[in-house]
Amino acid sequence: MMSDGADIKWFAMRATYGRNLMAQRALEVLKLESFIPMRKRTTKLGRRIKTDLIPVVRDLIFVLGERDVIQEAKGKISYLHYITRPAEGRNIPIEVPTEQMEQFMAVCNEVGHETVFFAGEEAHFEVGERVRITNGAFKGCEGRLVKIDGKRTKRFMVSIEGVIAVSVSGIKAEDMERVEK
Repeated sequence: MMSDGADIKWFAMRATYGRNLMAQRALEVLKLESFIPMRKRTTKLGRRIKTDLIPVVRDLIFVLGERDVIQEAKGKISYLHYITRPAEGRNIPIEVPTEQMEQFMAVCNEVGHETVFFAGEEAHFEVGERVRITNGAFKGCEGRLVKIDGKRTKRFMVSIEGVIAVSVSGIKAEDMERVEK
């Protein structure tokens, strides 16, 4: 469904009523790549313990493709909508730079670290030092150091402005470097 790749971008979208997994399957049929941040959930059913993956944020899905191709897919998937932001007197779809999306996916997909997600307005963090991870599973990822209420340690955060942010702990100071603005 995609052409030369020049205008392929990540778009932040919503699949209403918690249908993001259903939208992801429909997008796969249309040969469009998508990403849903997931987390492990453990539930006890009698004596059995069940662990499964569930979406971190209800309705959220990121879709990769050309805008017109995604618009066409959106027409076929009635419950799929762009997440927009105001600009120039109108609402425009939020486009996520590929490098930022790759870093976000790397942090979301890494297991073995305590992760905390922040959705919508909570994802706006103006304070904190900008750092780059130099070693380990997140090598090359850039984000901010933040202090989370109720946590004793600083955490590394990667955010997609106005949409979602993910924060992990357990990264050593020697594995970070300052990023100049």
